[in-house]
Amino acid sequence: MVPDFTVVCGVDAKHLNQLSLTWPTWRRHKPDLLSHRMVIFYDRDQVTPEAIRAVVDHPQLDLTPWPMKGTDYHSPNEDKWSNTQRYKMLAGFVHVPAMVVHTPYWLKLDTDVVATGQSDWIDEQWFTHTPAIVSHRWGFTKPADQMVQLDEWAVANLDKLEGLWHTSPLAMEPKEGSQRLGHKRIISWCGFFNLDFTRLCSRFADDTCGRYQLPVPSQDGFMWYLAKRLGLGIGRVNMKDRGWQQWHTYFNIQFHSMEALDCGK
Repeated sequence: MVPDFTVVCGVDAKHLNQLSLTWPTWRRHKPDLLSHRMVIFYDRDQVTPEAIRAVVDHPQLDLTPWPMKGTDYHSPNEDKWSNTQRYKMLAGFVHVPAMVVHTPYWLKLDTDVVATGQSDWIDEQWFTHTPAIVSHRWGFTKPADQMVQLDEWAVANLDKLEGLWHTSPLAMEPKEGSQRLGHKRIISWCGFFNLDFTRLCSRFADDTCGRYQLPVPSQDGFMWYLAKRLGLGIGRVNMKDRGWQQWHTYFNIQFHSMEALDCGK
């Protein structure tokens, strides 16, 4: 049996614009999503609840402002991977579900993901043995030293991370000069996360980095690291074969969303 889950998205102005294109494809090609509660956390400085409800007509929609009042985000680097806005929104994908989701799992969907077909797309066998993560398979981490940073974080805070006391660092050193670390992992543009595991991740981050912060500006990198180190189940599946496609530019999101909606007319 497929466990109950909650759909979770995060939007600022840019991503709400993307969602206005992709949401109709989700509604048409994945109608089962309408029978599950949907949570959208939104950048309270860029987006209003009214703007979201004008885009998303989900019958069980709940909205959560983000970040929580009194929380400040500032990244020391403003590059592609570490800019403050990206970090703030990715932190929401760890801490918001831990607070507001009540189902055994939650489904992370990025706003640049287009649904292309296959309404019956979830395999109940994915959830055998209650994995921590079931998400699209991926083959590298960027930046290349992210896993090294997480090992260093764990060593520095081991007294606060009781679940890691009897585990070993992953010791995943990138090749000298490499821009990425090649290894089998997941990417979370379409992925299921176990709620109990999510709450553990949120607590570990809170206790070591400050309220609603993360040790690295990457939700799926952080959560994959903890699941791997704790020896928890990680399902690496092909979501593209299940009727999902991720696109990165506005032009491609728009083009392929229109294509998906025209399909079958």
